[in-house]
Amino acid sequence: MENNEPQLNKIRHSAAHLLAFAVKELWKDTKIAIGPVIEEGFYYDFDFAKPISEEDLDKIEKKMLELSKQNFEFVQEWISVEKARELFKGESYKLEIIEEIEKGKRDDFGKKGEVSIYKSGSFVDLCKGPHVQKIEEVKAFKLLSLAGAYWKGDEKNKMLTRVYGTAFESKKDLEKYLEMLEEAKKRDHRRLGKELDLFTFSDLVGAGLPLYTAKGTTIRNQLYKSLLGISKKYGVQEVTIPHMAKIDLYKISGHAEKFADELFKVVSHYKEEFVLKPVNCPHHTQIYASKPRSYRDLPIRMIESTQQHRDEKPGQIGGLTRTRSFTVDDGHTFCTVNQIRQEALNICKIIEEFYKGLGLWGNHWVSLSVRDYKNMDKYIGEAKDWEKAENMIQEISNELNLKGKIMEGEAAIYGPKIDYMFKDALGNERQLATVQIDFAMPKRFGLTYINEKGEEVTPVMLHRAILGSYERFLAIIIEHFAGAFPVWLSPIQVQIITINESVLEYANKIKNELESLDIRVEIDEKQETMQNKIRKAQEQKIPYMLIVGDKEKAQNKVSIRTRENEQHNFIGILEFEKVIKNIVESKSLKTW
Repeated sequence: MENNEPQLNKIRHSAAHLLAFAVKELWKDTKIAIGPVIEEGFYYDFDFAKPISEEDLDKIEKKMLELSKQNFEFVQEWISVEKARELFKGESYKLEIIEEIEKGKRDDFGKKGEVSIYKSGSFVDLCKGPHVQKIEEVKAFKLLSLAGAYWKGDEKNKMLTRVYGTAFESKKDLEKYLEMLEEAKKRDHRRLGKELDLFTFSDLVGAGLPLYTAKGTTIRNQLYKSLLGISKKYGVQEVTIPHMAKIDLYKISGHAEKFADELFKVVSHYKEEFVLKPVNCPHHTQIYASKPRSYRDLPIRMIESTQQHRDEKPGQIGGLTRTRSFTVDDGHTFCTVNQIRQEALNICKIIEEFYKGLGLWGNHWVSLSVRDYKNMDKYIGEAKDWEKAENMIQEISNELNLKGKIMEGEAAIYGPKIDYMFKDALGNERQLATVQIDFAMPKRFGLTYINEKGEEVTPVMLHRAILGSYERFLAIIIEHFAGAFPVWLSPIQVQIITINESVLEYANKIKNELESLDIRVEIDEKQETMQNKIRKAQEQKIPYMLIVGDKEKAQNKVSIRTRENEQHNFIGILEFEKVIKNIVESKSLKTW
């Protein structure tokens, strides 16, 4: 969907004002807060005297349409702070903003001594714009949902009602977007996670702490197994670290300050203070530091899939995308500056092979994140090392044909990065894999190795994440595949459907044969019709349904139905075994 962004932002901003205008017309005692443009639309925050519900959105929308027929203009004026206070008398949120403008604390609605307002019909709002010239340019809009939102995002403040909406330049674009939203609802990982019995949450366990069922755990294990198998080709070593550490570890690494508001603190009976780990890299530095290292020992490649913990705000927790406890695919390589290129190249090859197995490779772009050359003071490390590392990531991009885009100012303060941006089935762009070069942390912890000249030298540390957080990654692939995972990843790969009890022994024989080949199989032997059993298997997105009746038993064969409704009747067991083994081993996205 092509959009003229500047014009689109004006349309959406004007639609937000139209929304506030309509709400004030319908509920005059409502206090209005703010209504900005956001990535896919707009919202406005209100303080209603009496709560409204989703059912009221149609009423508001009708009033917006009615008001838009007045065809008023959006007219900007600059007025004094005193006049603004008089104009917005009784509007406590606007008065608070005006006071902040007067004190020079904000300039998004004006400048010290002056305030910008926009008049649209009889409605007036604090605003610097820009807006469309006339309301007739706002032709295609839709109110979407309600949510609670603390004033200024501070949970100490009052909870307001946020009304979300969207607007486009044409009705056709709006319809396309609404269709996409409907598809997104069908693919929502929270809904599918429950329907497919992959994970759950419990109030007794706590918000943001997912519990994985046997099926969900199977998917996580298969992801881990795939990632480990690929990584082992490049000489990695698995390590294991505890879930907590003394606060001192994170003070040295800088994470105690960075995650100050997100740390879970644990105090022992002996008054020792610990922290549930928010990151893993500081622990890995201590494995490196456990004994003297020589240049002959490098590179040392540590990998681990382990939990991290962050005390997220309750209002920000949702599904698997934002949790308080999450498992991270993490890896840290300690190497010399001259080894950076080959080590980063190896990690990029791991990323490519892993994502090819999910059919995501090719629908992505790569960011080569380098320094902001106009503000070099904020970066840690030697300029010559940075220059060498930045040249190396460009060479890697060229060698692997990554077509990386140089993104100035996107580097971490401790080193340049290679970031992979993938698009899912709905066109959403997700930053997943990353390779980060770190000159800072080894110095913070005083890590060294003895070089060829017998001198102590600081190693470089490469951070790698191939899939990142398993929780977020699982949410993404559930939605990408709409729950119909590739065969190698499906928690149940084969459902054997018996037509009657007389074939149960034959069905179990088939099950045992398939399980001996590491195929995940279940038998549905319930006393139900075959059609009901097939329907339930398809709802569970199971790739293969093996129909077993008297005719199949007599011929030592099965009839196969795929989840795509392909039918293959009277197929020999050995023939099916070859098909499914080939599909699993090749990580094909097909089922036949």
